[in-house]
Amino acid sequence: MECSGIINHCPNSVSGVSAHIFLTLINTLMSSKCQISSKEKYPVDSRTELKDHDEFDFIVLGAGSAGSVVANKLSENSNWKVLVIEAGQYPSPSTEIPSLLFSLQQGEDDWQFTTEPSDKACLGFKNKRCRWPRGKCLGGTSAINGMLYIRGNKRDYDQWAQDGNDGWDYESVLKYFIELEDLQAEQLKNSTKYGRGGFLPLSLYNSQQPIKEMLKESARVLGYPSLLEEDNLGYFESLQTVEKGIRANAGKVFLGKVKERSNLVVAMNSVVEKIIIDDTNTASGVVVAVGDKKLTIKARNEIIVSGGAIGSPQILMLSGIGPKQHLQSLGIDVIQDLKVGENLQDHEFYLGFYASIDETAVPAKDNVIDELYRYFMYQEGAAAQIGITNLVGFINTRNDSNYPNIQLHHVLYEKNDKYLLPEILRVTGVIDEIAAIEMQTNQQSPTFNILPTILNPKSRGRILLKSKNPHDKPLIYPNYFEDPEDVEIMLEGIKFAQKQLETEPLKQHNPQIVDLKIPGCENFEFKSDDYWRCALSRLGTTVYHPVGTCKMGPKADLAAVVDARLRVHGVKNLRVIDASIMPNIVSVNTNAPSMMIGNKGATMVMEDWGYKHDEL
Repeated sequence: MECSGIINHCPNSVSGVSAHIFLTLINTLMSSKCQISSKEKYPVDSRTELKDHDEFDFIVLGAGSAGSVVANKLSENSNWKVLVIEAGQYPSPSTEIPSLLFSLQQGEDDWQFTTEPSDKACLGFKNKRCRWPRGKCLGGTSAINGMLYIRGNKRDYDQWAQDGNDGWDYESVLKYFIELEDLQAEQLKNSTKYGRGGFLPLSLYNSQQPIKEMLKESARVLGYPSLLEEDNLGYFESLQTVEKGIRANAGKVFLGKVKERSNLVVAMNSVVEKIIIDDTNTASGVVVAVGDKKLTIKARNEIIVSGGAIGSPQILMLSGIGPKQHLQSLGIDVIQDLKVGENLQDHEFYLGFYASIDETAVPAKDNVIDELYRYFMYQEGAAAQIGITNLVGFINTRNDSNYPNIQLHHVLYEKNDKYLLPEILRVTGVIDEIAAIEMQTNQQSPTFNILPTILNPKSRGRILLKSKNPHDKPLIYPNYFEDPEDVEIMLEGIKFAQKQLETEPLKQHNPQIVDLKIPGCENFEFKSDDYWRCALSRLGTTVYHPVGTCKMGPKADLAAVVDARLRVHGVKNLRVIDASIMPNIVSVNTNAPSMMIGNKGATMVMEDWGYKHDEL
């Protein structure tokens, strides 16, 4: 972006003092925007300096939430030369503005993956496919996500350890969260729960929307407390990876803050085509496409795959590590027969719980121009926030434990919304007939979504290669609702949301669930159990948390791809360090756990190569 000033190409259109003031305002705003988003906050792109047969001590494949942490930690040792290979580029300026989070999907920072068609899910989306946004830039999905920072339930990690993964219980992983954190939220200044002084800023940007309190009060009526910090069950406003009103993505904070390290090299717009594995089953390098060149880059110590739940299994399978029959069908030589790509899990939410509410519950915001000026000048106001989206609820619909099985997300649309609602409908790909009803309703009154989300689905999907061409996107089969128990738990989540609307804090503002006339569900009574079951198959979609496709587990676990130290079974000098190693999905948003995995994984690498990290 050029920041040297704006040339007035229309000199006759404005003149005098008013013209001068107007152009000064535009110049000031643009200058401020350049301060908000600048490549100088990131490491330089060194791809053009790479040469065939260059050698590094460690090669990290992917600069996302986990990979950025891995590279940061390994490059602490100035004797180790670390290369990070990232398929994307610098995040676009829009990624820096929190309120634009939904506009980032389906754009240049997104891989734009879609699921394969199914007869049980995604039927209410265009082409019967759910869209799966994944970040394709420095910072990965942390550059386009909702910025919520939630560590997760103790029981999640304890279960990993009980399944044979020593050192992954909650007490053992907690320090790897704390080391990353830099709590900046004034509201939690007395908290002893979070770390301070780490690379990752954690803030609270609470929008002043009355409906937030109504939702909290309605949950309290139903037995769930309002919390100041995350806990097992209840409602709270999540911490966010935001600093002074600007998104703090992993690439910026973990790579950008150490960009002066001469032993850290980052290559962007570079696609890894395969990992080189020799006759002794030792990973020794990678083949990477940089523009129209193909380079072989050598690793003296290890290669670390951090491509996420879609990218990591794709890279492994292209390299001959994966299900034998699948690889052979594509003409790929099999090096290690492992269940790569299997065990895919995701949090699915229901996008069709859509209600209108009286205007008394939703005060009008300031003028959009005023808000933009306020943001670009001071990084404050509505543009620095994510509305009511940082309000989350964790409930157990069966009241049989303090372990949540449903998370509630929320999105609010002002009357006649011209931005947020159209954007969400566009990027999710909701079919036109449903989208039209939502827009028509919103023209008459404010509307909102309550989004019940299943936290521990029993259904398992898989990732397959489309071909042996590394530039072809893989095939995604999430298998949503394959297990009927998932449908019933989601139904219970929807019923909880219905009960919320019937409590006095919300009822007094006349909320009405909107009949979206969902094609295929017309024969069921609106709001009946059978109607909701039908609707789930139409408007259930991803909440952007795929995990598990390179499962961590002991060798005796035939589904495991990596061991508890994240080493690929049967292949030396090769690890996977990202969300794909989760044996079972955590019952929260996955970004914080992914960064923890990066931190713990990198620490284990350092230990195994004789370097001790003093702070831990």
